[in-house]
Amino acid sequence: MLSFHLRRIWQSIWFLPAVYAVAAVMAVVITPVIGQRLPSDWVELVEIDALAATLNILASSMLAVAIFSMATMFSAFQAAANSATPRARPLMTQDRTAQSAISTFVGAFLFSLLGLIGINSGLYGESGLLVLFVLTLLLVVHVVVMLIRWINRLSGFGGVEEAITVIEAATRKSVKRESECANFGASHLPDIPKTAHAVEPHETGHVQTIDIPALQTLAEDEGVKIYLPARPGSLVGPGAPAAFVLGSKEIDEKVLGQIIIHPRRTLEEDPAFGLITLAEIASRALSPSVNDPGTALSAIAAMTRLLCGLSGRFDETADNPADRVFMAPLDPHDLLVDAFRPIARDGADKVEVGIRLQKALGMLVSADEAAFGEPAQAISAHAIERAKAALGNDTDLKALKAACPF
Repeated sequence: MLSFHLRRIWQSIWFLPAVYAVAAVMAVVITPVIGQRLPSDWVELVEIDALAATLNILASSMLAVAIFSMATMFSAFQAAANSATPRARPLMTQDRTAQSAISTFVGAFLFSLLGLIGINSGLYGESGLLVLFVLTLLLVVHVVVMLIRWINRLSGFGGVEEAITVIEAATRKSVKRESECANFGASHLPDIPKTAHAVEPHETGHVQTIDIPALQTLAEDEGVKIYLPARPGSLVGPGAPAAFVLGSKEIDEKVLGQIIIHPRRTLEEDPAFGLITLAEIASRALSPSVNDPGTALSAIAAMTRLLCGLSGRFDETADNPADRVFMAPLDPHDLLVDAFRPIARDGADKVEVGIRLQKALGMLVSADEAAFGEPAQAISAHAIERAKAALGNDTDLKALKAACPF
């Protein structure tokens, strides 16, 4: 649970600028201390007027650059939300290059401003001015490098393909967490005993994370068993239990305390949400107002790569799974439906999309026939049935059927 909260803070758009701001303040504060340890014959290397002029230029320019960069960044976020999906915007704000650029400019402005205040107030001696000068030169180099990186980043920032790349990368991290600790360390969910009572959250929302080790410790201490039908991403609330407990009802609030529920879904431990988001991008691209099949093809390719990364993982359990906590594993049928059914519906009249969808389903079956075979065949048949009603050309329909792997 702690790692989940720390990861949230680390990814927040405000965190890195705050770190740079603190670093700028610390650099200015310790400058006089370092200066006292320098040889006295070095102090003549710095001219105070030149240093003050340099800091003044940095202070005035970095503030303007920071404001302009933030405006550009948020315009790109809005463009991604409009052209791809609103679900892409929170992920775009986690872009490290953008965060580093804004942080550098804010930190440079604060360092320069505090440096000027220190010079004008006589805070630094001659040796302190030398340290401040060296730090200023290093800062100028860092700002120039970051400006070049930021310019390069802006070349693709906010586009639809960029949104697909960002969402795929975030979902891949979620898939990796699923692979590293199968089923988050819980045992696979059996049939829930009829004597187990439901634990319902007080408010409706999506499960974001579940602390399985803490639930295991709680279950051992209380002598109960905990069943979790709701994985991260599931909608829970009154009438939709987050858990079932076989044993005392007095620990229900403690159980809920180890399950974070929020109005929004996140990608951190919910790979299905990444597939849904990519499917939304494909559906928007296939709408008559956009008519961009190429983007749909890119989304299909991204989803295929992600699903192939889960092949062979659905029946796995952790090395030492919790023996008192049981959770439903990922369902390959649900994943394929989330990913491809919207595309089969919205791309039924586009033969190139249908062919790519059939090929993607064939690849998934080749990767893991036991998991993907049945749902892939069902979606393939569904896509062909929709295409029959939407395609007006027999040649296109024959080409689509020829691409069917079943």
